[in-house]
Amino acid sequence: MKMPTLSRHFGALSCVLALSSLGACQTLDDFGAKLNELNDGMGQYAEKTVNTGPELAPATLPDFGIGDAFVFDSGRAIYVEKISGDNFVWNGGGDYRFETSADFTGPNLEWSYTDKEDRKRSGTTTIKEGSQSLWPLEYDKMVRISTKSENIDPDTGKVNSYDQWLTCKVPATERIEVPAGTFDTYVIECSRYYKQWWMQTTKWWYAPEIGFYVKRDRSWNSGTDHSEELLTYGPAPTKIAKNAQEQLAKTVQTALENNNSGDAEKTHAGSIEIVVTPIKTVQTDKGIWCRTYRQELTARKRTSQQVKSACRTETGWVIEDQVAEVKTTEM
Repeated sequence: MKMPTLSRHFGALSCVLALSSLGACQTLDDFGAKLNELNDGMGQYAEKTVNTGPELAPATLPDFGIGDAFVFDSGRAIYVEKISGDNFVWNGGGDYRFETSADFTGPNLEWSYTDKEDRKRSGTTTIKEGSQSLWPLEYDKMVRISTKSENIDPDTGKVNSYDQWLTCKVPATERIEVPAGTFDTYVIECSRYYKQWWMQTTKWWYAPEIGFYVKRDRSWNSGTDHSEELLTYGPAPTKIAKNAQEQLAKTVQTALENNNSGDAEKTHAGSIEIVVTPIKTVQTDKGIWCRTYRQELTARKRTSQQVKSACRTETGWVIEDQVAEVKTTEM
């Protein structure tokens, strides 16, 4: 009764020992593919853990609009500068631009910037057919993504091409507190590989409540690590579309001219909800009336808030970032 089992084991061992001569067993390509599967970064996820975080409904891809901004405690600030079809062009400061799909866990599809030696760098990435999507997010979901990248050598102009792949997983949910608030999040981990070498791992804490991540940790094979948490988020007043900026300016003038302190003036500019509320009125020793007000811009479940001041002139209310400290009579 044991002979068939022993025969199968002996046959399997023979296939491995004689790969070059057996047509019916694994070929070298097959064997290489199996090794890739064993070494593709999935091993760390082989043992399923029990999730102790909050229960969350499946999370669909986030949405963004022009002017949507996110500021982190690392000093990094990014905002959507342009929408290109289904993709979003982000401004990362200075002349750094990068284009992504709605899936922020994926690679930058295009990027360009000037480096410290004043050299222009740029490149592109395409996601290969057959790659899987991590969305909608669900606990314990795992996918593999293959990419092809090209960048231009700033000195020679030569195009360098290389293939990479990523393994991404949702290993847990977690309630997390950051400067921007407390959020229920999906934890997302993506590890990037070149051939069989691990290159880099990114871990995000994605909050469905606001449609973006509130914390990000990154580590590289060089041994460097980086972590950042969300400070503020929402439409940036100076980065939203021009028609929305004009509507905001009109709403500020109306609220300051007509509304009592505490009375909000509300309107919309496309998908952006605008609320302007005067909160204090003072008169300077020169008789000039000034008001402090709060403006709130809300779009796609994200709200930004700014407190500003303005003083009355013959042509309307002139907005000031800061009103000089002068002797006033509070109203």
